[in-house]
Amino acid sequence: MNLKLTASVVFAGLILCSSSHASVVTSYFCFDPGGCNATTGALTTTGSAKPVSDGTSFSGSSGGTVYAYADQANLGATGDPFATPVTTYSSSTENGMFEVSDSPNNRGVGIAPYNPSEGSSNSYSNQDGLTDSVGGTKTDNFLLLDLSNIAQGSTVSLLLQAGVSGDTFDVYAGGTSTPTSFGGMTKLDSSPINVTEGGTSQPNGISTGQGYQFSFTKTTAGTSNEWIAISADCHYLLLTEMKVTTSTSTVPEPRFYGLLMAGMIGLAGIYARKRRAVEDQA
Repeated sequence: MNLKLTASVVFAGLILCSSSHASVVTSYFCFDPGGCNATTGALTTTGSAKPVSDGTSFSGSSGGTVYAYADQANLGATGDPFATPVTTYSSSTENGMFEVSDSPNNRGVGIAPYNPSEGSSNSYSNQDGLTDSVGGTKTDNFLLLDLSNIAQGSTVSLLLQAGVSGDTFDVYAGGTSTPTSFGGMTKLDSSPINVTEGGTSQPNGISTGQGYQFSFTKTTAGTSNEWIAISADCHYLLLTEMKVTTSTSTVPEPRFYGLLMAGMIGLAGIYARKRRAVEDQA
């Protein structure tokens, strides 16, 4: 092999070894008993309604983990303090969460705080879900999501469903520590997010054309949105689904570096041989 050809091979190997490419990974998190399609995120209405414990982990269809909690905030107090710790509630108005997979005309699909005073009645259709009016008082039953296992720079999109036309919600973000009040968090949306879909309820998920109502980017760890709170200014609202889109860079495999080194050693050998030949002729 001549010097020029060998140099071309080594140069091509260098480009191959030093290059990387980006790929996009989409992961769907389904907050209902029936789950969703791992490829499209389309929801189902299968699965039995059930209670859900605080701190339950939800795994994404393409990786990642999110931990969900229900909590309460006293909206009549300065700073809107949360129940502390996160697993301590008013015993009669908050105790964990529930999941439902109802048809569109029976309140919708998703997860929400469970109010013991409203009872289960199997389908949980008598539950108020995400609400800012608990037992006639301005107390917020809301959801906290721990996103610490979601990659930085990911785009997070939220889909909620409502049983009442015109319901709205807000999204707040906090750092690495468990938030203690809405006042200690940053409101991500500039105004309440409308969940109106016509009629008295929303269609089931994106398979019937329902898009995500809100998206945000998860920033550097610990700065703003390791935790998010989803708070309603209405009643009967469910967190249905979360989509996480992450761009990843793929680095070359080690074997490519081996090939590059072998090529460079070969190039050095050819150069040394040519140099000796020149010296012998001299």
